[in-house]
Amino acid sequence: MAEVEGDSGAPLTATARWRSALRRSLGSRRSLLGAAGWVSATFIAQQTLRLVSNVVLAWLLAPALLGTMLLINTLRTGGELLTDVGVGQSIVNNPSGNEPAFYNTAWTIQILRGLILFALAIALTVPIARLYGKPELLILLPAVAPIFILTGLTSPARFLLQKRLEVRKLALFDLAAALFGTAVQIGLAIYTPTIWALVWGLLIGTAGPAAASFFLIDWRSHRLRWEKEAVRAVLHFGKWVFLSSLIYFLAMNFDRLYFADAIPIALLGVYGIARTFADTITLLFQRMGSLLIFPKVSASQQRGFDLQRAIRPIRLATLLVAATGLALAVALADRFIYLIYDERYHAAGFFLSILLVGSWFGILATMADAMMMGVGKPSGVALSNGAKLAVIAVALPLLLPRYGMNAALFTFVLADAVRYAMLAWRKRGVGLSFLRQDAALTLFFLVLIFLFREATMLAGLTEGVGSWLAQVGGPFA
Repeated sequence: MAEVEGDSGAPLTATARWRSALRRSLGSRRSLLGAAGWVSATFIAQQTLRLVSNVVLAWLLAPALLGTMLLINTLRTGGELLTDVGVGQSIVNNPSGNEPAFYNTAWTIQILRGLILFALAIALTVPIARLYGKPELLILLPAVAPIFILTGLTSPARFLLQKRLEVRKLALFDLAAALFGTAVQIGLAIYTPTIWALVWGLLIGTAGPAAASFFLIDWRSHRLRWEKEAVRAVLHFGKWVFLSSLIYFLAMNFDRLYFADAIPIALLGVYGIARTFADTITLLFQRMGSLLIFPKVSASQQRGFDLQRAIRPIRLATLLVAATGLALAVALADRFIYLIYDERYHAAGFFLSILLVGSWFGILATMADAMMMGVGKPSGVALSNGAKLAVIAVALPLLLPRYGMNAALFTFVLADAVRYAMLAWRKRGVGLSFLRQDAALTLFFLVLIFLFREATMLAGLTEGVGSWLAQVGGPFA
């Protein structure tokens, strides 16, 4: 067996080689944990700002205004996701992503996409306003449309930092952007407690970070480029990203689009409160998957069972913490809503408890998403989101009119479970199955919910599991 030389040129013994490998492994793990710490800490700070903004706006503005803005934001997000060709993902995944010719071509594609979306938003204003029977959208949608130009012009620097795993810099930038947006939104709501506070807050809160993004890297490196090879690479990788984003949008937002026509707009605003908090948990893991797992797996030389063995311990530790925290959140969700919102929003308490149970399967699916993207298999992500969409599209219209809002929300728990099951099946094909680990963790999570709820009842904080069962067949509104 050949001997390996150390830094000094002298051959290393077997013990020395083992120690060297151990130091590299521990160093890599410490680096990953440190990056995860930055992602988690700044995300918690961002969500704290979001909570403050959410509560203040709920006190300053009527539920109907929040419901209207929820619909506008859903339509805006839909436009962005329905035209997603994987610009950012291509920069992270492609070996040439760091080269100016590649990322400037990707940026040029992004700008063109923004201009097209702006034109489409103006053209579709009248049909959308008529579809929902809301004449106010005739003014509001054109007012919001410039946001597509702003997001299109945003520098590709964020994706370059993601590719380079410069997590600290990116996390601090996102925190500063969230702080700026929150300050603008609340300031405008105090000055003019109307729908225009939300509209102008969205535009200004997007424009500031878009301009600042150019200084994350050397701003002089930005150029409009159209390299044919780079265009082909972006579109080749982006075809599955496009399909996945299309299905993802419909799967994640079918409820908002359906509820906007099926329930009172004020109740939609109340539901939006619950959905905002439920999404927060999943967003944290989406962020960790996007900033850590996806680029790390993309850069790794390991695949299949070797990659599975490397990931298993830290994945288990992360999900144990997530299961414990989320189970406690489910147990206290209604009490939390009652504490910080007035009685107009109290229905969001039970909504939130149900949606958080679905968030557990959303977490498992989100981590699987990042792994599948990292190994270059975005097709599995698209198929899993398609399965989730099918469940929601069929079950929600059946359950809502017959059994009411509370029972209908269990559709989302089932849909996220189906999405995860599809991804788990696809992951087996690439040697990344964690079925036994996930089954044990899911049982642990469900048992903890029951224990935490009963314990908080004994402490006088909640009403126990029985109060949930009494609400399942609650009224429609």
